[in-house]
Amino acid sequence: MKKIIAGVLVAVLWFAVVITYTVIATKGDDDEDAHEFTVLTVKEETVKDYNTMPVFKDLARVTGRDVYWIYNTSTQYANNTDPVGINGIDAIYHSGFSNLQLYNYGRSGRIVAIDEYLKNDKVMPNLYKILEERPDIKEALTINGHIYSLPRVEEMGLKAYPNLLFINKAWVQKLIDSGNLPAGVELSEADLIDGLKLTRNQFKSILQKFNDFDMDGDGSTQNEVPLSFVSGNWQGNEADLIASFGVPENTEHKTVVDGKVTFTVESENWFNAVKELNDWYNKNLIRSTAFTQTQDEFLAKGQDGRYGAFYWWEKETVVSKDLQDDYVMLQPLVDDATGKQYVGVSNELEIEKGECVILNACKDKAGLLSYFDKFFEPVYSAQLNYGSIESGAFEKYKEGEMLVHNTDHGAQSADDFRMKNAPYGVVYLDKDVWGNEVQMEPRAQLRLERLDTYLQNNAFTNVTSIPNLNYSKEELDTLNRYENSLGKNITSWFTTRVTARSAPTLGDWQNFLKTNATSIRQVKEVNQKAYDRYIAAAGK
Repeated sequence: MKKIIAGVLVAVLWFAVVITYTVIATKGDDDEDAHEFTVLTVKEETVKDYNTMPVFKDLARVTGRDVYWIYNTSTQYANNTDPVGINGIDAIYHSGFSNLQLYNYGRSGRIVAIDEYLKNDKVMPNLYKILEERPDIKEALTINGHIYSLPRVEEMGLKAYPNLLFINKAWVQKLIDSGNLPAGVELSEADLIDGLKLTRNQFKSILQKFNDFDMDGDGSTQNEVPLSFVSGNWQGNEADLIASFGVPENTEHKTVVDGKVTFTVESENWFNAVKELNDWYNKNLIRSTAFTQTQDEFLAKGQDGRYGAFYWWEKETVVSKDLQDDYVMLQPLVDDATGKQYVGVSNELEIEKGECVILNACKDKAGLLSYFDKFFEPVYSAQLNYGSIESGAFEKYKEGEMLVHNTDHGAQSADDFRMKNAPYGVVYLDKDVWGNEVQMEPRAQLRLERLDTYLQNNAFTNVTSIPNLNYSKEELDTLNRYENSLGKNITSWFTTRVTARSAPTLGDWQNFLKTNATSIRQVKEVNQKAYDRYIAAAGK
């Protein structure tokens, strides 16, 4: 027993050391102490080293700033409870900090109040001009009177509806040809085109056939995945499957209905959805991996066409090029009880804060901010967002001309190329940039067409997303007390009940609401006050 306890202690101590010093394990060959600035970024191993990316080499040349990049993977970063406390770094790129984190780190002085450097156009002329011309962006970034982070702005009109549903038409055709279509489903080959309309029960019965038969013809019925998604992910999640029950769901379970901030979990339709998804899970139509996989794992598994259906915002990323014709887009599922189609609206906004923070430990804050200011110029924003001109993300470019995407990346998909070559992060690609300085990516144009044709007309007419809200110190303290734990409680209850052996009862759900009643009330009240102020300001 003593040996077991000792072993556990050693493992725990080892894990703590790894997390604390994980940055050291992901440095490049150079010594960062020899560089002017060291920036920690969150980067997966498949993404190229930022220090070798042409766009960063060019930025170093034009700014005269020597920036050295070190890395955490997303898992390492998530396990680090205090990334601001990492020694030897000047900034965190892809910080992902929430309003509460920005507020807490900012008021304690551990990250820089960037607005102190935006009183004129000397340090950050590009961002200064943006905030002068776009007071809505300035408002969105402000927390308790200060701006603590650099934003990401990408205005394309896509983020509100991130869940398109695709079905494997090749498998459906096999069911037609073999006479195995489920009862109540009448389809012909001519029906298997984008815009196919199915009720939720018809869809469910088709998924059951996908599970029961050897659809891929390999002699086994064990490797077909009837329906896949990435639970809780910003795109390709289960929200619109739940929305089909008549509840305006999104990943935060929080939205605005008729001007009132609302938690979807309080709707009995939401409970009915959870109960039904439990049945789908126990009939093997949804696998446990849907609740545990990362989006990278989801994309990797989809390449060989093993999914019977999936949620994502494009099929072109999920399946390999030679299999894309096997899938068609479904309209939002028809609710069997009402005959209506419903789509929720996400709270993913096109103006994102928390993308980059400067640490108070940085010795030349103005110098590092002046470096990041170049990121807001269209030519650099485009390369940060898609990959450098030199890497082949765009066709040959002449100054003053529009940047045009290169769509030929050989055997790899556009998304594979982008994930390896584009650092993303701090960019400014507003509506004026598209069509004037940077051509919109063809697949983004296709997504917009699909949304316009099949999806947006089914959105709840009385529902809107929650905009970027400003909170008072007292309101932030209240959110700090209740919001994070509430979100974890909802996620835990939802996942546990969907994947349980038996369906939740009405009493289970009512007890869940009773347990979290105070948190729900407090978070709603704070957000409602902030939302009302936002609407009043917009009206003026």
